[in-house]
Amino acid sequence: MSSNKKLTLEDLLASKTRLRILRVLFEHCEINITKLTKMTELNHKVVQYHLDVLKEYGIIEEKHIGRIKIVKIRDKDPRVAKLRELFLQLFEMYESDSEDARRVVSSAED
Repeated sequence: MSSNKKLTLEDLLASKTRLRILRVLFEHCEINITKLTKMTELNHKVVQYHLDVLKEYGIIEEKHIGRIKIVKIRDKDPRVAKLRELFLQLFEMYESDSEDARRVVSSAED
């Protein structure tokens, strides 16, 4: 990684906003910032701040196509690939738990 900073799990998980952004990035691998802001329902300035943090830690890279900025997960970095795998498993577990909770509430209302 080109960055001097050492990413800690605490740093990464410290922000719900960053987690929302990472979720979209890990699901799409490469996305333009406008689409990312729409999918996360966050404003551009907030998204850009967190992308700068992720870039500083070497998790993403940016490329420009004209005026369009594309961000991409650095999956070729083994640490980032493992992090992606962990996040996707956690998101699946969370969604599964949420579905189970909805079913319990729904059946209790009947």
